[in-house]
Amino acid sequence: MRRLITITAAIWATAPLASLALQSQPLPQSFTTPVYLTAPAGDTRLFVVEKAGRIQLLDNGLQSTFLDISGLVNSDGERGLLGLAFDPAFASNRRFYVNYIDINFHTVVSSFTAPLNGSSSVDTATEQQVLSVAQPLGRSNHKAGWIGFRSSDPGNLYIATGDGGGGNDPDNLAQNLSSPLGKILRVTPTAGGGYTVPADNPFVGVAGNDAIWAYGLRNPYRNSFDRLSGDFWIADVGQNAREEINLELQGVTGGRNYGWRAREGTADNPAVPDAAPAGAVEPFLDYAHATFGRSIIGGYVYHGTGEPGLDGSYFFGDFVSGRIFTVRNNGGNPSDLTERTAELGTPFGPNQLSSFGEDGLGNIYAMGINGQVVLIAAVVPEPASWALFLAGCLLVGGMCARKTLPARSAML
Repeated sequence: MRRLITITAAIWATAPLASLALQSQPLPQSFTTPVYLTAPAGDTRLFVVEKAGRIQLLDNGLQSTFLDISGLVNSDGERGLLGLAFDPAFASNRRFYVNYIDINFHTVVSSFTAPLNGSSSVDTATEQQVLSVAQPLGRSNHKAGWIGFRSSDPGNLYIATGDGGGGNDPDNLAQNLSSPLGKILRVTPTAGGGYTVPADNPFVGVAGNDAIWAYGLRNPYRNSFDRLSGDFWIADVGQNAREEINLELQGVTGGRNYGWRAREGTADNPAVPDAAPAGAVEPFLDYAHATFGRSIIGGYVYHGTGEPGLDGSYFFGDFVSGRIFTVRNNGGNPSDLTERTAELGTPFGPNQLSSFGEDGLGNIYAMGINGQVVLIAAVVPEPASWALFLAGCLLVGGMCARKTLPARSAML
């Protein structure tokens, strides 16, 4: 119970006035249901994922379509183009990966290859399918969709899958070690499509799907690796009572069971008769729906000097409430939990916040289904790479000068 988050003096922190440096900086461009943002390491461009199946490129303030696979994507409900990850060797192999729900309702992870490092568009004919996972028919929710590479494990792609949808995981897929659903998968993509399984995956040589890295998850929609430490932050959307953040520290071996469907956060799930799985891992942090919101959106650990006092803080938010928070990892326990919504000018209202993103330099963004993307935490006070970006914004008639929007209360 030590990890049960309540708003008490033990964990809830009011940020000192000297550290209130956060200000939201809206990008002038508008997007159609943006659900993710990323870029290759060191790249000054931004790549914004739109749910319907397009990736928009921002290069020196100019916007263009980098990839359009909308004809391949079913975007009903929680389906869509949901994930994007650049190969750690992108500078040399120009390969990147996407996660989408196809027109046959399967989760598909594929690679595409850009013709040149600075290319502004990619031919869809370069697609090489890495894997396909059948989803339960008639269920349009719990598709997760995040993918990513770990800095300490660069050849292996981590893939988040939801439990396939329906209330309370009706087929108990999250606990089924033969099913890839309700899991974190870890595979080694091969250049011509397909994948191999790392020899140190936890279920290699024993009962279970060899690709599974972790299990017992409901809908781990937005996750991230700390770009410096390699720690793995998994934000799992809850059912009717609690939202949770799981933290896998760098160096921890795979095979963790996060407890769903028997457990929802730090509580037993009264909707099912299952006993709590033996050895199930408690979340790093969870919150009740009566507190912060009802649908967690995972974010990133901030590293930089541009936001005083925030280095090492993890950003997260909630879709339903539109609220944004930071928390620190203090020896495996949460500390300095602070709400940042008003400080950021309340950039998103209820049922708008869709994702956080981190660019190639470590700047952190938030975005909403209303089409807005906002820089919320810059790595340095005046990032040199942003000078060209801001100039580009001026050229297209937008002003990206940093400002604070009028504050308004988030609603639950």
